[in-house]
Amino acid sequence: MIVQLRVDERLIHGQVVTAWSRALDVNNLLVANDEIIHDELRVKMLLMTAPAGKRVHIKSVDETIKLLSDPRADKMRILLIVDNPKDAVRLTEALHIEHVNVANYRKKKSQNKVVIHGYCSADPEDLEYFKKLAEITPDIFTQMLPTVAREDFRELLKKAKPEN
Repeated sequence: MIVQLRVDERLIHGQVVTAWSRALDVNNLLVANDEIIHDELRVKMLLMTAPAGKRVHIKSVDETIKLLSDPRADKMRILLIVDNPKDAVRLTEALHIEHVNVANYRKKKSQNKVVIHGYCSADPEDLEYFKKLAEITPDIFTQMLPTVAREDFRELLKKAKPEN
């Protein structure tokens, strides 16, 4: 079962390994990314981040959809992680994901970006993907750590402002 899909350009890092994997009581961290699977060094680095008692998997988006479409995946508790809104939309449409946490998405260099919240900005293309994600996801929010209040991502989208 996919407990949560997290959009975070950093993929697996301290917050995910410690706070989120514990708070969500997951036993698997699954990174879905078509580019990273071709970078052996990054794959090895991500696999090394596995917290005790948790498994880390790195798959392409298509492999992830196939893997999580198998009924046996319902017996696992999975934190699914992507680094962009386009992949989040693909996965949510294919797998009917209910809970999406748009956490950290700022690095992409592009023109005409808008700030959605303190840790999320988007160019026009990404903004359209975030809007689509908000349309198809029952529960979409932003929450950097489990100990801070979650914010409704749909409301944040409505208030998005041009980046200065």
